[in-house]
Amino acid sequence: MAVKQIPLEPVLVTIRPLSLSMHEIQVELQFPPGAVEGEAVLALPAWTPGSYLVRDYARFLDRLEVSDGAGQPVPCRKLDKQRWRVEGSPRGLRVVYRLFCNDLTVRTNHVDALHAHLVGAATFLYLEDQPQRPFEVRFEGWPKGWRVATSLPRREGSYLAEDHDTLVDSPFELGTFRVHTFRSRGCEFQVAVTGPHPGDEARIVEATEAIVGAAARIFGGFPFRRYLFLLTFSPKLRGGLEHRDCTSLIADPQQMERTEGYYDLFTLIAHEFFHVWNVKRMRDTVLGPFDYRAENPTRLLWFHEGFTSFMQFDLVMKAGVVPWSWVSRKLAASWTDNTTRAGRLEQSLEEASFDAWIRHYKPTEFSPNSTVSYYDMGAMAGWMMDAELRLATGGAKGLDGLFALLWERHGDGHLTDADVRRAFHDLSGKDPQPFWSAHIQGRAPLDASSIEKAYGIRLNARAPWETLSGPDADDPDALRRARAWAGLVLQGGAPVVHNVVPGSPAARAGLGYGMEILAVDGWRTATAQEVQNRLGDAGPGDQVRILAAERGRVETFPLTLAENPQRTISITADLKATPVQKSAFQAWTGQPFPARRA
Repeated sequence: MAVKQIPLEPVLVTIRPLSLSMHEIQVELQFPPGAVEGEAVLALPAWTPGSYLVRDYARFLDRLEVSDGAGQPVPCRKLDKQRWRVEGSPRGLRVVYRLFCNDLTVRTNHVDALHAHLVGAATFLYLEDQPQRPFEVRFEGWPKGWRVATSLPRREGSYLAEDHDTLVDSPFELGTFRVHTFRSRGCEFQVAVTGPHPGDEARIVEATEAIVGAAARIFGGFPFRRYLFLLTFSPKLRGGLEHRDCTSLIADPQQMERTEGYYDLFTLIAHEFFHVWNVKRMRDTVLGPFDYRAENPTRLLWFHEGFTSFMQFDLVMKAGVVPWSWVSRKLAASWTDNTTRAGRLEQSLEEASFDAWIRHYKPTEFSPNSTVSYYDMGAMAGWMMDAELRLATGGAKGLDGLFALLWERHGDGHLTDADVRRAFHDLSGKDPQPFWSAHIQGRAPLDASSIEKAYGIRLNARAPWETLSGPDADDPDALRRARAWAGLVLQGGAPVVHNVVPGSPAARAGLGYGMEILAVDGWRTATAQEVQNRLGDAGPGDQVRILAAERGRVETFPLTLAENPQRTISITADLKATPVQKSAFQAWTGQPFPARRA
């Protein structure tokens, strides 16, 4: 006879503002009698799922006080950067602390006089040995007229989380945000918009509805009854963080003055929403349940993030909210970067995934020469895989079919690299090892042949002098300048070396990170543009003398210019594309095959 589990009493949480102008809040936790009868450890996560960086949220926590049910102080001793040992009390425990909240991102807490955005990992202490204990969260003392948006269910003024994982995965937005609601396939969707912007919110909501509809067609519906989009507008910010039943988004309001600003926002929405399936439900074994104390490295971020970065374009095109002409420029720019970035020769997608915690999220000047992005390079690998699948299925199925098959087989559960390989094999009939060896585990160059063959498009590589137009296209001086190359990357507008391409003339000359270029061939260079202009006075094979300063010393560096090896990719339609290719293109994009240029 099975023993019936007695539900655990919840932790009662009350969050109050201390000073909105100073970005301070107070969090009070009431642990019920019997929850902590002996010694226990209170902990705060060091990171938040979806953002693979140890952020040490405990640095924002102070004034920690612990008392028992009668209000008597209870001894509390800090064990390390994020854990405290407390003595038990049969009468329950009251834990109170202050949080400083002044970092406006989707991964951190921000509170001011206009709104509050609270991230679970950065906010709630929990009993380390009782992650399954539920929480009830309520808010007191906030400005009149403010309301709360969260994916958690509400009961009698409190918001209920069935366990700590759920609480961490459910951000809160407080303020006077605007709420838009729509329904799709029997599910309720809400878009809570914070902050002013010059855009059309009805257009944003309409596009969001089309995007979720495109995703539902891939997966056959939704794995929830309610979903929440938290969208905050703030100048010069952009970002998104996926959660199981919601997502947090930040966008620059000034971008909404331009049509392309809408396209960028719609693509961000599509990316985060696709994570409903890819990583929040179908996930590597280490990505839930989580170890919140330290890094949780995975070799599958190329799949979870990179392939999602490809599918974001799939969704917005099939939803009809972004045209192929815009997507093609984004794909071309990414292909250009990932065929010229020196790091492509040094790091595989598996390696980039595993080292995300210490390399992708902690970049240095050396990063372009030693790493790839599992987002961007992963998206390009996803594009190639989509093409391979289209070729094998007569254009009918691509990466969307791969995800549909994986969802059918695994649903809400763990996924392995072997599972992805098996799905690829079963759809394509091909051995997955050659593709994995070259583009997932290996460092083979990107190969456009399958893409061109599948969709009837061309990826054209052009040298800098081939991109000149008008009178410059036939001007010998302009052509010489376009051919000259030093391999120097300067930082912003200042004549400071941000990077030196390995094996380039600048590298052979001895130039390095952080040097300030004072003069080229005797000409003073006060800006980055002046450095490039003076280098262009010479041509490939010519020697120039560079005067540079480093750590207070000035030296001269002879540098022999070379012909520029960089190539820029553009995408065009093949005027000889076959009906099968055109059909595959439409199956991928949901849009007509381009008449001339892609």
